Amino acid sequence: MQGLTCQWTMPEAGGEGDLLTRILNARGFTDAEDREAYLGAAKAKFDPSDQLPGVAAATDRILRALEQGERIAVYGDYDADGVTSTAILTRVMRGIAPKAEIEPYLPHRIDEGYGLNVAALEELDKRGVTVVITVDCGVTAIHQAAACVGLGIDLIITDHHVPGEAGLPEAVAIVHPGLPGSDYAWPELSGSAVAYILARHLACVHQGVDDPTGTLAEVLKDVLCLAGIGVIADVVPLVGENRKFAAKALKMMRSCSLAGIKAMLPLCAKPGESISSETVGYRIGPRLNAAGRMGHAQEALDLLLTDSDAEAADIASRLSKANQSRQILAAELAEQADTMAVDAGMTSDDQRMIVLAHKDWHPGVIGIVCSRLAGLYHRPVVLLCEGESGVLKGSARSIAGYSILEALRSVEDQFESLGGHAMAAGMSLKRERFEDVQRSLIAHANKKLKPEDLVTRLQIDCEVDLSELTFEAVTQLQQAMQPTGQANRAACLIARDVKITQSNVMGKSSTHLQLAFGSFRCPWFHRGHFESSLPRGAVVDIVFEPSINTWQGRSTVQLLIKDVRRH
Repeated sequence: MQGLTCQWTMPEAGGEGDLLTRILNARGFTDAEDREAYLGAAKAKFDPSDQLPGVAAATDRILRALEQGERIAVYGDYDADGVTSTAILTRVMRGIAPKAEIEPYLPHRIDEGYGLNVAALEELDKRGVTVVITVDCGVTAIHQAAACVGLGIDLIITDHHVPGEAGLPEAVAIVHPGLPGSDYAWPELSGSAVAYILARHLACVHQGVDDPTGTLAEVLKDVLCLAGIGVIADVVPLVGENRKFAAKALKMMRSCSLAGIKAMLPLCAKPGESISSETVGYRIGPRLNAAGRMGHAQEALDLLLTDSDAEAADIASRLSKANQSRQILAAELAEQADTMAVDAGMTSDDQRMIVLAHKDWHPGVIGIVCSRLAGLYHRPVVLLCEGESGVLKGSARSIAGYSILEALRSVEDQFESLGGHAMAAGMSLKRERFEDVQRSLIAHANKKLKPEDLVTRLQIDCEVDLSELTFEAVTQLQQAMQPTGQANRAACLIARDVKITQSNVMGKSSTHLQLAFGSFRCPWFHRGHFESSLPRGAVVDIVFEPSINTWQGRSTVQLLIKDVRRH
């Protein structure tokens, strides 16, 4: 079935029962055990930490370093997943050995770029570091790992990105859920989940127990919130262990004792409002990311490591302001990139990937712009900006069913650096190679993708009557399905033959459309141009996500429109 903007796919199953039961049936959760695993993620136990590949060897070397008083560097990444990962390991190692010399290090996005770099390793060596632990990076750092050997530094890699085709770096241990040949059950863990599992294993082995006790147990409880933030912010599949991390974090976020989390929550959630994956994904995560996008991620890390409420409040305020600046800049660049893509014919069926570069784009926000264009035009996007010495640095985002990393690797010899996974990647290349890479990538997409692959599809869970959507029913539904996100989308419902009782545009420049169906207010974002097509009195089918909207202390059911089909 075709709506105004999307192709609709109706469920094969559904049947009888309340709304939640029908949705679970449609998603294949018909077995009682499967339902319990899905609904009980916040209470479920994690898999044993020693199952994660590389964790035993890493634990042995780290505990030996802590016992011998060696100086240890935790080398992270500048996004929310990397910052939370860095904070997790730093806090737990300090909990094991309070006097240990632990030096967290985050590279500067613009000056140093993603991942390990030799200059930083040489500086750490001068400071007396003998062990470097990477978090959320390192699995493709073959040259940098060789530099560690030359410097006499023991390198421990913890990462979740796809290993390079050239093989694995030389390291004391590589802690990674998706290593080639591994049968680990959850290969798509976030970097923060990997860091937490290693941290917990450190605590268990240190205390000689299966479940840490005392102060270390409290530290692990607090940093579990950080692991959940990383899982949600990095948009990894919310299944299995990832779902457990996210669900547990959301449940305990309000009780987290970390000064940084306590300072951030009032800026991101109303008093009494439940903390959802949307709270993390659209409010907390972007604030943590803003530090690395607009300046240096060190400020976000300081927020997660400080024990001072006053310092945390000050940093949280600055991060919010940085995020506002980031939003304004991203909107400007998105509009410019959109115009360029349309003018270049990259939004047509003839060119099935958007590949653009601009010397004035800010490297800190092009990843966000990639995501927006990929969502708007439902096609892979690669955007680059010019750095020093004529080197372009960029980001890529993809759509389900098309590996952007595979596409980039088809011209890997053209890049100075490259890394990522199927849905997102980062790269750098010399300016003079851009046109060749642009042509090659578009040709790759044209070969692999059909025009019908570029059509956004809505997988509908079940049909409902609007009378079913009581405040209690929608509240129960949202709580049961949290955390929602990648591989566990929010409920997508259809109501047929409903009459529009109000239709008007809203927002700056009349960007958005607001429809009403009786007492239900139904915003349709970025679709203000459909106002004339959907007048008051028109009878339509609507596809939507039910939600609870709180405004001025009053909470009501709101339907977030996904698409409309007029009769």
